[in-house]
Amino acid sequence: MPRRAGLLDAAIEASSRDGAALAAAFEEYAIESSIAKVACSEALDYVLDENVQIHGGNGFVKDYDAERYYRDARVNRIFEGTNEINRLLIPGMIVRRGLKGGLPLVAAAKKLQEELLSPAPLTASEDEGLAAEHRATAAFKKVALAVLGTAMQRYGEKLTDEQEVLSYAADILIEAFACESAVLRAQAVSTAGDSDAELHAAAARIVVNDGAQRVESAARSALAAIAEGDELRMLLGALRRILKVSPVNTVVLRRKLAAAVTAHGGYML
Repeated sequence: MPRRAGLLDAAIEASSRDGAALAAAFEEYAIESSIAKVACSEALDYVLDENVQIHGGNGFVKDYDAERYYRDARVNRIFEGTNEINRLLIPGMIVRRGLKGGLPLVAAAKKLQEELLSPAPLTASEDEGLAAEHRATAAFKKVALAVLGTAMQRYGEKLTDEQEVLSYAADILIEAFACESAVLRAQAVSTAGDSDAELHAAAARIVVNDGAQRVESAARSALAAIAEGDELRMLLGALRRILKVSPVNTVVLRRKLAAAVTAHGGYML
């Protein structure tokens, strides 16, 4: 959300408050707005569901705040466009921009197909900062491009009718944006010499690690809905070549964050 707000603020400032330019600025970041809405509302639901679980039976009665927080948060996945509608809008807007020539989607998809003929290995190393996470987020974008490009070739203008495929594509795009945002934030904190830089890096590694699993699952489901037989096996092979993200020990990283939160007495990032 801060990343999207910053991008929008910069666009508004550059528009000199002109009406048409303002409208164009809001339109430019409509996709990011939908991504932020879905990602943040679902993250909030997960956190508050865990809060109820931690409180046990007390989390389910009105005597404690946990019940109220859980109940109030539920509407966030409904108003301002349900999350299901926003999931359709995210890839839908990208495809429309591609078809109108505003986004070189087809050209990028063809370039990716050529790249797959001689893919560069994607490896992770504990000694290179967040370089592995940067490469992973780049891979997530390629997976999104591969899924959308394949879907466009398969369905053409009827892609809008394939809501399940669009939903899978949206999940990949949401993960790519969220993971990249986490990595960029951690990098910015590190560059600034913040004392919490190590914790930000740990959080970014967890986000990317978990995101990679969700990206792979969504991509496999999308491709299975698009193709079958030899074509599907070829596409899954391409997915494995793109998404070479080595897992990290998130147990250690989560314990580090939990210890820091406990010592701080609350959220500190």
